[in-house]
Amino acid sequence: MPPLTYVDLFCGIGSFHQSFKQKGWECVLACDIDESTHSVYRANHGMTPRCDIYDIRDDEIPEHDVLCAGFPCQAFSRVGKNLGFEDNRGVLFLEVIRFARARRPKVLALENVRGILSHDEGRTFATIVELLEAEGYTVHHKLLTASDYGIPQMRKRVIFLCVRNDVQHEFTGDAILDFSAYMNPNVCMKDYLGRNYEKKYAYTIRCGGRRSPIESRKNWEAYWVDGQVHRLTLDEVKKLQGFPEEFQLSEKPAKAWHHLGNTIPTVFTKLLAERISEVLA
Repeated sequence: MPPLTYVDLFCGIGSFHQSFKQKGWECVLACDIDESTHSVYRANHGMTPRCDIYDIRDDEIPEHDVLCAGFPCQAFSRVGKNLGFEDNRGVLFLEVIRFARARRPKVLALENVRGILSHDEGRTFATIVELLEAEGYTVHHKLLTASDYGIPQMRKRVIFLCVRNDVQHEFTGDAILDFSAYMNPNVCMKDYLGRNYEKKYAYTIRCGGRRSPIESRKNWEAYWVDGQVHRLTLDEVKKLQGFPEEFQLSEKPAKAWHHLGNTIPTVFTKLLAERISEVLA
């Protein structure tokens, strides 16, 4: 069986690519509007993303097996204005639909914030499912927490695994997103990062709030270690997002912090890669 091919939309610094390349899969197109991520993506993954998704014509979309997309979440996040499809970033989800319609990949691997489940009293989520089903996909979703799977961070993410209706596989119902075999909630910050952290799990890694007082609700990177305040280093944040030591960040520290705050832990994309490989075996 030849390696699977995939398109990496809204790719950031490449959480999906980091996990998918470990399977030997080939990325045939990547795209992100933030040009500051392009040099990081190129340094680590050997290709330069396209910039504006609206500039990619349907006939330029290559054939691919898997479409992956961490479509912009600010429109659905409680941290943002929570405007959903009324926010220009929210309607970018329709580009996922356009790509799926253009090439009919076998699987869509998507992710977003947990707020997408409750936004507009659930109507936003229902619309997303309806649009995906209209394109001929069975939609499976699950809310995951990174700390349940070996990375001591309280990051929650909704993952979607959408399988084209004519693709045969052995999973039935919710079993397709049953990752109990991979659970490992006993890893704590002290063991994972090698410092005597008092807290078991890290707060959610995110943009904004850095350098806030440790007692502040905005704080996410200051912790008590041996009776003193310790602030996470870039290397520690990189590890808490699941990237290996050799992963190259932006040479500009402010950009590196921003990129890491915007990405998702690779534990989620690794779980998706494992299940996709089984579905498409």
